[in-house]
Amino acid sequence: MKIIDAHVHPTYDPADVAIARKIGVKLSLKGLREELERNDVVGAIGLLDAPNELKLIPNIKKRVPQIFPVYGVDPDKASTTDFEKLRRAIKKHDICGIKIYLGYFPVYATSKKYTRFYKIAKEFDIPVIFHTGDTYGEDYHVKYAKPLQIDDVAVQFRDTNFLIAHAGSPWFRDTAEVVYKNHNVFTDLSALYIGKSDAHYNKRLKEDVSFLLDYVDNYDKFLYGTDWPLVKMNDYISFMKKIIPRKQHSKFFYKNAKKVFKLNSKV
Repeated sequence: MKIIDAHVHPTYDPADVAIARKIGVKLSLKGLREELERNDVVGAIGLLDAPNELKLIPNIKKRVPQIFPVYGVDPDKASTTDFEKLRRAIKKHDICGIKIYLGYFPVYATSKKYTRFYKIAKEFDIPVIFHTGDTYGEDYHVKYAKPLQIDDVAVQFRDTNFLIAHAGSPWFRDTAEVVYKNHNVFTDLSALYIGKSDAHYNKRLKEDVSFLLDYVDNYDKFLYGTDWPLVKMNDYISFMKKIIPRKQHSKFFYKNAKKVFKLNSKV
């Protein structure tokens, strides 16, 4: 079965190192490529953490040809030059989406700081991904990462697709309503756990995700993703196969990401 991972980090934070080592992830571009190949992952949406990482794209794509990069927004460093670099990258097909790091910046999705990015996404017909839910670290403000606010953006930009990362965990019910209500909102199920899962966590998670899937009642709206390097890909694939009905595997693991990110014949 071919797989597209809709959420990996080809560049990573130093805080990721301890988790990656603990679970046996080889933390390098070579390690990422090897893990993709071992698990039949034919494409991976690579999330860049900041605008200055655009310069890393040629090396990333050379080392990991399965990667399709996404531009990471810093709302406080959005100069005219940055926007022009973004435009050029999209036109060259170096960028297949835009990532908004809600929670990691104390700015709501509805802020005017992000409006220009939504307009660019609409102009070039590429999706916008939002980090939502829990933040990785205590120094951030989760009130900025609640998924319900995405509804306002989705209503304003009806012709643009939006992706709620991590299913808004732990606000699964808010995510369920926003995805159900808006034709242009999707969600990935990445990083529902990090490191290794445990039985207690899986029991609670199964209840939350079951509600989400049942409420939305449309498997076209769900994308597979890991949040590599915070989980091992083979473990997460096995985990998700237990949650998603077998008859929906093709959509969830492959077709939906191909459609949302407009990869067409690329994978």
